[in-house]
Amino acid sequence: MKFLYIVALLLLISPTLCFWSTGHMIIARIAYEEIKVKDPAYFKQITKEIELLKDFGQEGVNPFVESAVWADDNKAIAWGAFSNWHFVDTPVIAEGFEGEYEVDKANATWAIYEMEKTLKNTKKPKFNNGLALSFAWRYLIHLVGDIHQPLHASALYSDAFPHGDRGGNSFKIKYPKDKQIYNLHALWDACVDQYGSIWAPINEGEWNQLGTFADKVTAEYPRNKVASRVKILDEREWAKESNKIAKEAVYADIEPKTIPSDEYIERGRKVVNEQLAVAGYRLTDLMLKLRHYVGEENEVESFISE
Repeated sequence: MKFLYIVALLLLISPTLCFWSTGHMIIARIAYEEIKVKDPAYFKQITKEIELLKDFGQEGVNPFVESAVWADDNKAIAWGAFSNWHFVDTPVIAEGFEGEYEVDKANATWAIYEMEKTLKNTKKPKFNNGLALSFAWRYLIHLVGDIHQPLHASALYSDAFPHGDRGGNSFKIKYPKDKQIYNLHALWDACVDQYGSIWAPINEGEWNQLGTFADKVTAEYPRNKVASRVKILDEREWAKESNKIAKEAVYADIEPKTIPSDEYIERGRKVVNEQLAVAGYRLTDLMLKLRHYVGEENEVESFISE
């Protein structure tokens, strides 16, 4: 019975929601290491605020990093109220397609802005605001990862997908090395089949693995190599970048129901590693920027990537 329960639970969790767990935690691990060194006191404050919701997740002793997948874990209990926050399906229009499309306004860029707004608030309520702070940190960490996954910022519209391919979820592929990777979204959520699947709570060995992975991508793409990208802290620009990557790399040289070529996989892994590094650095800088906030309100007219 216990075995059947575990199988049933796993079946409830869609692979396209969970492969990216390792990628999310790599990004969070980069920020964890940087903030811990740059401002130890602020690091402790953030960690304490994140920990407030620890009992409502699967985290072990590293909630700063493990909480990066909290927003996805909640989908296993059918908590879908915030599902649209995970993506901004800006269209990628195939040549010759003349259909209509629409981008949901309550998307990832909007949600990141809203989480920042909560964390920037300097008004002290008469009640304990720990719930709001913990929720906002957790979603901010997660959504920074999501928006750097190109297929969380794109949807292909073509004659084959007149209503969009749902960020590659409807774009079926063949991948003999792993039968769970059966669509384009899953392939990219899986970091183009790199790093395996690490789930919270993580043990000491997995913690060390995440450190190794974080070291690998930051060595390949150190801050000075991607400085011009890292300095951009506008989530709308991040979405535009990811959408451009989708056009130029994700949807290029691949057709539905085919096996990705070795060249496609090699190119995709390089793209993913740069995205992981850049997202980690940006998450660091964004979190540090929130530390210095003094209460000035910034009005933003639109949160939709064009």
